Amino acid sequence: MEEVFGGNAIALFGAMFAAIVAGFFAFMNLISSKEQKVSEFRQDWINCLRDSVSNYISSLTYLSTLYKHYTESTNPKKDKFEMARGVEDVYSKVNTSYNDIVFRINENEKNPKGRKINDRFLKALSVTRQHYNKSEFSKARNSCDELREATKPLLKFEWVRVKSGEQNYRIAKIVSIIVLIIGIVIAVLNAHLIWQYNNHQQAQNSAPNKKLNRDEAKNASSLKVH
Repeated sequence: MEEVFGGNAIALFGAMFAAIVAGFFAFMNLISSKEQKVSEFRQDWINCLRDSVSNYISSLTYLSTLYKHYTESTNPKKDKFEMARGVEDVYSKVNTSYNDIVFRINENEKNPKGRKINDRFLKALSVTRQHYNKSEFSKARNSCDELREATKPLLKFEWVRVKSGEQNYRIAKIVSIIVLIIGIVIAVLNAHLIWQYNNHQQAQNSAPNKKLNRDEAKNASSLKVH
């Protein structure tokens, strides 16, 4: 009875562990799929931020050039308000791009390196905005150089984050590898236990047969003597 129970217990343990591992990896796959989707959204975020910064800088540069030509013009009939009406779309583009940029940057970034990069970027953006609000378009254009330089590490930082995967995804990947290794070790140990159990059973089954054969041999020898 104990032998039967022991064999069934080993098989049952192996089946239970296999079911647990399968369920665990199904759960890890769910987490990975979710985090992969987050990474895709973050990639879209990077592309949109790059476009918004490009539009913002190009619009400020255009306004600066336009006002430079206006101030240097010797035409006595030049009308500042008429010119302003002619570039309403550019003003709208500047404001739209600026607000889109501001809404995309997280001021409360938890990562120390990311927070430092964000602070530098927001500071450079704020300087350009201050000049823009004062209609100092030439200074706004010049300050775009710092904004451009501050944008590069920001985009790179976010790209590295996308490439590496979200933190939960990285944790899930590491845990999955650990569980897989543990599962392989336990499977090998389980197979070894089953092998030992089978050898033990065979040894126990063969022992009576050997004894019986020895007894038969002795009886045969006794008969020959008589």
